[in-house]
Amino acid sequence: MQPQPIEYTEPVQYTQPGQSPTPDQYAQPATQYAQPQQPVQFAQPVQPMMQPGSQQVVYVTQEKASNKALPWIGVGLILVSLFLPYISVMGFGVSGFEMMGVVGELMDGVDTNPNSLDEDSGDSGDAFMIIGALMFMLSPLFFIFSAIVSALTLLMKKSPRIMGVIHLSYGVILIILGMLMPSESGISVFDFIGIGFYMGAFSSGFLLAK
Repeated sequence: MQPQPIEYTEPVQYTQPGQSPTPDQYAQPATQYAQPQQPVQFAQPVQPMMQPGSQQVVYVTQEKASNKALPWIGVGLILVSLFLPYISVMGFGVSGFEMMGVVGELMDGVDTNPNSLDEDSGDSGDAFMIIGALMFMLSPLFFIFSAIVSALTLLMKKSPRIMGVIHLSYGVILIILGMLMPSESGISVFDFIGIGFYMGAFSSGFLLAK
């Protein structure tokens, strides 16, 4: 094996005859080894660390449970109203369920002769009385129908507001017709309407809750 030549960092200074060069005159360069390249790593986003004592505010959107319960309260009040008197005369009352049972008898007492209607066509008070009486007698049937439809709508996770508007409009129309009916001797039609009707008519306000 042949000896490798020596690389000098600085030129060797010639010496006088009989003198040998000093070690620093032929110092070899330090051998440096190339390090292999490291694979490139992509920096990942660093999530901010929560400092001790810091507060974090979290907003949670939650529908109030009371708003969901209000329509059910309206349905319950409508059903309860059917047990209360719709007609109240001197302490004698007729409940909504009893009123549905005697609707046929009350209808027989209404004069539906076409000739009589033609004769009384000029009296608007009688027309309001006939329309109001028919709507009032059918009110228990309409109210229980409204309660059933609203309950089914709520079970399907939907809002019964449309039914509530129709129900409330029915009650308001009846009140307006009652105000337009003629009164004799200071006696009004509202003197014969019981608390059951008012509860059944205006409990629909709970159905309008969002």
